[in-house]
Amino acid sequence: MFLDFRSFMREVVALLAVIKEIVVLLLCALVVLTMILAAVEDLSFRDAIYFAAITGLTIGFGDITPSTPMGRLVVILIGLLGIVFTGIVVALVNRALAYAAAEKRRRLGQPPPVSRILSRDD
Repeated sequence: MFLDFRSFMREVVALLAVIKEIVVLLLCALVVLTMILAAVEDLSFRDAIYFAAITGLTIGFGDITPSTPMGRLVVILIGLLGIVFTGIVVALVNRALAYAAAEKRRRLGQPPPVSRILSRDD
């Protein structure tokens, strides 16, 4: 069963509307930490954005490394925020796929999967 991309994206947008404050707060925190990193480590803002993105996504090429204790602390915070942000994105996509699949099953008149029938949540 293939999902309709529009239905999936509709669910993503609806879920983003619910958690938009959290996403905006995380992105603002990452921008502030990136500016601090640029100042503390004497990096251009462009290099600091690159470094924060590579660190936040837990890739870590190693081409730029923090050299000050404050820079190391900021990088640790960027890494932690990146992990949290990645987890939120994965959870959002997972939930949107589940909602889109359930919507498609309802449209086709198919029963819910066995796991939903056996669950006691409803």
